[in-house]
Amino acid sequence: RGQDTRVCIVGPFVCIVRPHRAVKSKTHHRRVASRRLREVAMMADTKQVTVAVATNADDVEIKCCVNLGSGVSKDIRARWPLYFDDWRQGLSVGRHIFAPATYIFFASVLPALAFGEQFRDETAGLFSIPHILCATAIAGVLQSVCGGQPLLIVGVAEPIVLVYYYIFKYCEDTDEIGLALFRPFCAWVLILTALMHFVLAAVNASEYIHAFTRFSGETFGTLIALLFAQAAVKGLKHEFESPSAAPAGYQIVNGIWSVFLALFLVLLAMWLMNARTWHVGTLGIRNFTADYGATIAVVITTAISYLVRAPQDTDWSIPTRVECVQIYHASVTDTWKTTGSLFDVPGAQIAAAIVPALIITVLFFFDHNVSAQLAQTEDFGLEKPPAYHYDFLLQGLNTLLLGLLGLPPTNGVLPQAPMHTRSLMGVGQDRNDPNKKNKVLEQRMSNLIQSALIALTLFLSPVIKLLPRAVLWGYFLFMAIESFPGNQFIHRITLFVVDLSSYKAGETQPTYADPKIVPIKDTHLFTATQLGALGAVYAVTWAGVYGIAFPLLIMALVPLRTYGLVKLFPASSLRHLDAAEDVEEVIETTGLGVDHKQDSLSKYGGELGGAGGFVQTMHPVPQHEMQRQGV
Repeated sequence: RGQDTRVCIVGPFVCIVRPHRAVKSKTHHRRVASRRLREVAMMADTKQVTVAVATNADDVEIKCCVNLGSGVSKDIRARWPLYFDDWRQGLSVGRHIFAPATYIFFASVLPALAFGEQFRDETAGLFSIPHILCATAIAGVLQSVCGGQPLLIVGVAEPIVLVYYYIFKYCEDTDEIGLALFRPFCAWVLILTALMHFVLAAVNASEYIHAFTRFSGETFGTLIALLFAQAAVKGLKHEFESPSAAPAGYQIVNGIWSVFLALFLVLLAMWLMNARTWHVGTLGIRNFTADYGATIAVVITTAISYLVRAPQDTDWSIPTRVECVQIYHASVTDTWKTTGSLFDVPGAQIAAAIVPALIITVLFFFDHNVSAQLAQTEDFGLEKPPAYHYDFLLQGLNTLLLGLLGLPPTNGVLPQAPMHTRSLMGVGQDRNDPNKKNKVLEQRMSNLIQSALIALTLFLSPVIKLLPRAVLWGYFLFMAIESFPGNQFIHRITLFVVDLSSYKAGETQPTYADPKIVPIKDTHLFTATQLGALGAVYAVTWAGVYGIAFPLLIMALVPLRTYGLVKLFPASSLRHLDAAEDVEEVIETTGLGVDHKQDSLSKYGGELGGAGGFVQTMHPVPQHEMQRQGV
């Protein structure tokens, strides 16, 4: 029904793909139809397939390594006519734009502070909080003003902290570089990284984003959660050795108090974010408390931290607090001189910088594209087209700029990217209208405002120094826990101990948990394979300086899924275990009706909304229809 509908016929199967967005390229629909077609074809068990797909003669198909730059060109042609509308939409809602802007600001600035403190510990103070805030602000402004998809949130992520730690250790152990040339060496790494980004954007490499399935995406998301938890444990362990000038007894007190504060923050934040389920207070208060639960928990925990203090007349504090210098401090302003020292790095070491540059490129190609994908998934119902190719080119320009400025690189971040899109649902609309309350306000103002607020934070170091370090470690632990809702991988792990027969009539359960649809041995084997892949990647991060290669193993998950798992599992099982969207069955009570319940895994995941996994859509399957298909 309509010009953009695609109909694919495979034997007895018919696959109809209808557009969810009002403005989408026909290339996108053909790609979706092709992917759905491959799934149906694998189930058809036929030797010959005939496909009829309606296309227009002027519709150019984007292919990797064919028509160089065509992907970027297509994205520019699709987004440029909408550029001024992006600004008009943001300005049209007036003050209402500040609610999602401040919401995502707090969701971005707290991890930035935590990463900055982690950078300071891992690089002997050569990078610290001001550097991270500055890089995040610059990249955010660039994405909001020049980005193809302005809803994408960019910032420093945990994997890049780990990569920079290994680069620092290499420089520290190499006499030709040392700590004096650490920043110039990192600049060369980012320059080479940017060049690799340009090449990938030119050859339309982002066209392979459809290969990033749930298997690789959720394995990566779980790895990030593990790294968050690891950083929290490592930071709290260090608190038992701090302050360094304090007697051993006071160090133990500091450690115990820090552990208490961190756990208190986690429990308080999770409780506050469930405020929508309370029966106390007005609806507005409950919604505000739920939206800003993590931020409120940070403020309350910081205030409580002052109940325990170090003795008077000492130059150290309990608990230890964040060290944040002013933006004009020498350790920060020296960063701007990095470009002048580029050619002090020996030529052989510039060549060696190709190795970490390649690794960061692989990391960003996966992480940035997955973040962009989850920020504009079909469930959000966006009307404006994506711009994966152009945004990856812009990511290269951003990496080059930050490298020349002597700052760490940024990329699309999880879970902030989908959080931002979700926060814009119904903004400026009549929320009582079911057709408007879930409509996303697609504009550039909220990203620009939150980036400007992060830039303003650079001048608030006296306020930042009030935070106990335990709050940052607790926030890391909180982010790790909140990455689990919506992550099908985590849910499938629990199936090893869950009694599936305990499900009652009328309850929903994922089809991968129903042995009538997916054999339980396939579900367990798939989960065990994913656990093995996660363990292998995580183990590499502990391999000393060789741990820098962990992004290569992350990217290897894609061909493992594409070429390996298809030989281990039936196509019908993979369809439910590794679909980009979740398929759920509702166990019926009587008759042919279906209870359309929401997916609890993805819809009620707290403030982060299950952003650690792929956003899920519920597809109820009537039991009589399953029986008709012989399932």
